[in-house]
Amino acid sequence: MRTDVLVVGGGIAGSTLASILSSRGFDVTIVERRPRVGYPHHCSGILGFDAIRELVTFSEDWVLSEINHATFISPGGLKIGIDKPLAKVVDRSMMDLETWEHALSSGARGMLSTPFKGLKSRNEAIVKGDTISFDLIVGADGSLSSVARAFGLRRLETELGLQRRCEGRIGDEYVVRILRGSNFSWIQPWGGCVKVGAIGEFGEIMEVIGSCKSPIGKIEGNLIPRRPRKRFYGGNFALVGDAAGQVKPLSRGGVLFAVRAAKILAEEFERGGLSGLSSYGRRWWEINGREVALGMAARRYLEGLSSRDLDNIFLFLRDFEYIIQESFETDRQTSPLSRVPKAKVLKLILMKPRATLRAMMELMRQMVVSW
Repeated sequence: MRTDVLVVGGGIAGSTLASILSSRGFDVTIVERRPRVGYPHHCSGILGFDAIRELVTFSEDWVLSEINHATFISPGGLKIGIDKPLAKVVDRSMMDLETWEHALSSGARGMLSTPFKGLKSRNEAIVKGDTISFDLIVGADGSLSSVARAFGLRRLETELGLQRRCEGRIGDEYVVRILRGSNFSWIQPWGGCVKVGAIGEFGEIMEVIGSCKSPIGKIEGNLIPRRPRKRFYGGNFALVGDAAGQVKPLSRGGVLFAVRAAKILAEEFERGGLSGLSSYGRRWWEINGREVALGMAARRYLEGLSSRDLDNIFLFLRDFEYIIQESFETDRQTSPLSRVPKAKVLKLILMKPRATLRAMMELMRQMVVSW
């Protein structure tokens, strides 16, 4: 079997890429190891408006709830609220399935129950019991990417996120409680029920999940990349989405960065073939590098704080709740940082110099990567 582009993974990143390239005349094959696209799903389904605008297809039928209020709670119970439209909650199973179908209707060839088994040669992939030759292979197969491993890339550093549907209602509010450092739990609307979840250590996650007194269905979740790969392309391969570590540093959401990556890769491959892969990497960092750098620096700062320190941060931020209210966006989570007066930022820095030093080192590291 021969194809121009072999996409491994039929989730939102892989199906977006396949939709665009096949609509532009390329022969595209998507192989998905599961027998059904979108199941099981591991995502909270919270999409900011930037992410929704960048999808190749969108249906209001996917929308289960809307989030118009958010409350952030410190370990000691201090609260900061945001009251404005922030996101839509979508059924990710339906979204991924219909994006896959959109790719097929655009001309892509889809193969279910077809795991990628490795490389037979530089331009040949072993899938299930067959061989597919390709010009470009794209790994859209998650944080434990088999494509990345086949090309000798190191395994990504990951963390655990789990969630569960529960009976109950929360209206249109999203409630986040800081557990420790940058680890957090959440309660969100999910149609006629709620979802309870957490990112952090297994024990603290299960304690949060255990607070669900009337669970519905199984526990969902997956390993989440901690940071983007410095480089996510090579001679005739590229990675998109979780395989490339393309997730937002603070919330760990991956849809926006993944869809952007797929669109950039499609444009650069159409323009320059395999020589366009370096432009793909450069452009992704140009667009997303600032958010990644500031977000990762903020995470390193938070991870150096005690619970009491985090309470003090909330007290500090309460003076600027109006700035957070005006400037916070689901897909631009670090935007309030540039609005806080510099003198106040200096005061915050001096509060915890060791945490600040770690944050500055992380910021410089990310700046070097993005350059």
